[in-house]
Amino acid sequence: MKTKDIELRHDVQTRQALIEAGIHLIGMNGYDGASIGDITSHVEVTKGSFYYYFGSKEDFVLEVIRQRAEKNITLFKQLDKENISLAEWIKRSFSAIIGFSDPAGQLFSLQVMMAGMRPGNERIGALVAAIHAEWRSLITDMVKLSEEYRNGQIQGEPDVIAVGIMALIDGLLIHSRLEPETFTENAFVERLAPLLKRWVLHIS
Repeated sequence: MKTKDIELRHDVQTRQALIEAGIHLIGMNGYDGASIGDITSHVEVTKGSFYYYFGSKEDFVLEVIRQRAEKNITLFKQLDKENISLAEWIKRSFSAIIGFSDPAGQLFSLQVMMAGMRPGNERIGALVAAIHAEWRSLITDMVKLSEEYRNGQIQGEPDVIAVGIMALIDGLLIHSRLEPETFTENAFVERLAPLLKRWVLHIS
């Protein structure tokens, strides 16, 4: 193997290791509680390596947020959206949105969301808000494509319903961390999805 290929592989592996360490430590200790030194010590590299890849902790978090959002939004867009009931869509998509399979990512998302609300983190807050707006638009479109909306069963504006759905997602994300045994993926799909359908359709 050529030296440049070895160096490139090493660069990719080190960068990814820093990302994984940052997600874990920021998730556990918060944005302000996880320093660059903590992250590099976890990976056993120098601070210079971190600055080589990311420039600053804020730049690091912004890049990870973008990377995670692009991945999740791409997966969401690939879901079948045609001729599908709202309940079926919920079952297919919400578990992926909430990230039950990625507990470290869940904690990271929560910590970053809270960090973006605090003074001094305006760039983080602006990016989180932009991604939130994109998710709202995607969920609005999904509601419009549902069988129930096309059949005139949904009462209310799709964009308003999308805001309510996102509020439920955010609440579930918090509760799934506070009470992981109660708010499992199966509990959400089997028990909460039907309740959401009843709310959207106003079924008594």
